[in-house]
Amino acid sequence: MYEYNKYTDNHNNPSKIDEKFLDALSKFIQSVESELDIMLHGSASLQFLSYYKIIDYIISQKLAKNIIIKLLCPLDEDSGRITKQLVPFVGYRSIKLSLPKTSANSLLFIRDKQDVFSFSIDIRKCDESKRGNRKDSYTFFYVNHWFYSEDSSIVIITVHCFDIIWEEKENHDKTIKEKKHSELLYDLISHDIGNYHQIIRGSLDLVISLFEKNNNNTNSLSQNNEKIFSCLTIAKNALTKSQSLVDNIRRLERLYAQKDLKLIIKNLPDVINTAYTTVEQTLYENNPRGKRIRFSLNVVDGHHPTDINVIAEDLLEEIFVNLFSNTVKYTDSPEVKIDVLIRDYFIAEVKYWMITVSDYSKGIPDSMKKELFERFYSKAKGSGLGLSIVRTLVERYKGKIWVGDRVYENYTQGTTFGMIFPAA
Repeated sequence: MYEYNKYTDNHNNPSKIDEKFLDALSKFIQSVESELDIMLHGSASLQFLSYYKIIDYIISQKLAKNIIIKLLCPLDEDSGRITKQLVPFVGYRSIKLSLPKTSANSLLFIRDKQDVFSFSIDIRKCDESKRGNRKDSYTFFYVNHWFYSEDSSIVIITVHCFDIIWEEKENHDKTIKEKKHSELLYDLISHDIGNYHQIIRGSLDLVISLFEKNNNNTNSLSQNNEKIFSCLTIAKNALTKSQSLVDNIRRLERLYAQKDLKLIIKNLPDVINTAYTTVEQTLYENNPRGKRIRFSLNVVDGHHPTDINVIAEDLLEEIFVNLFSNTVKYTDSPEVKIDVLIRDYFIAEVKYWMITVSDYSKGIPDSMKKELFERFYSKAKGSGLGLSIVRTLVERYKGKIWVGDRVYENYTQGTTFGMIFPAA
C-alpha cells in the first residue's frame, strides 16, 4: 500500500501537479492487462484527466491491449465534449452521485480487479483579472490525496460497490430505453394508424353510400355489386374493430401514465345508469342485427340509491360501458338481458359496495376465466384489451373484480362479473 497525503500547492505554477503522482498514475494505467474500472465524482474530474493527457493513456491502453474499460461519470454540458472522445473506447454509464458537496473531486481507478488507485483533487478557477498575458488554462488543479493498494479486502469491497452501481445504472438505462420504445409504438398506433383509419373509413363510407343510392330504384343489387358491397362492409367493420383496439390502447396507456389521481365521490347507481344509456345509444346508432337491451338495476337491503357512493373519477363509467358492451357483443339472441345488483359487503369492519353484473350470453368456459383480465389474452376475440381496462380501473379505485357463472357450474347460461369498492 502506498499513500500520499501532502497538499500540493506550487504558487509559481499552480497548475503543475506533483510529477511523482503523475508518474505513479501513468504506470498504474499502463500496467493494466485486462480491465480498468473508472468512477468519477464530478465533471471537473474529466477536465483534469483531459488536461494531463490521462485520457490519452487510457485510450492508448485500450487500442494496444484491447482491455475492458468501464466508466461511471456524471454527464453534463461541461463534460459532454470529453465524454464523446471516450465513448467509442469505453463502456459508459451516466450517474448522479449523492455525495456531500465539496470542492474536491474524487476519482477511482480499479486495475484488473486486483489493485485500487484513487485520488481526489481541488479544481479552482483563476480570477480573470489576475490571469495577465498567460495563454495556458486558468484552471488550477491541486492534488489533495492519492492512494494505491493491493490489499485484497479493500479491492473486493471497492469492486463490489462499483459493480453494484454499474449494474443498477445498466438496468435503469435499459428501462428508460424500453419506455421510450414503448412510447414510440404507442404514438405510432394511436396517432399515425388512427389517422390512416379515418381516411380509409371515410372512403369506404362514401363508396357504400354511392352503392346504396345507385340501387335504390331496383331495391336489389346485381350479383357482382352485391359481392363488392359485402366486401366493403366487411372492410368497414374490420376498420371499426381496429379503431376500437387503437382507442383501448390509448386508454390503457393513459391509465398507466397517469400518476396523480384526482378522485372524488361518485354515485354508483348514477354511473351505472349513465353507462347503460351510452351503450344503448351506441347500439341504436349501429345495430345491424336489431338487438335491444333489457336492463335492470336493483339495490338490496333497503339502501337508498343516493347513499351508494365510492371514491373514484369519471373513468369509473368505463368499467360498466365495457362490461355492458361485451354482453351485447357475445349475446346471440335479439334480446340482451343485463341484471345489475348492488349490496353492501363487509371485510372485518370495513364497508364495501358489491356490484354484480349478470348476463344471459353464451358464457365463458372455466379454462378461459383465469386469464380473462390479462392485457394480452391470446384467446380473446377483437382487441382483447377491454377487460384489461376494466381490471386496471377497478384496482385503480382500490377494488377487486372476479368472474363466474350466472348459473352455478353451467357457464352456457351466462356470465356474472362481481366487483367490490370501498364505500365512501
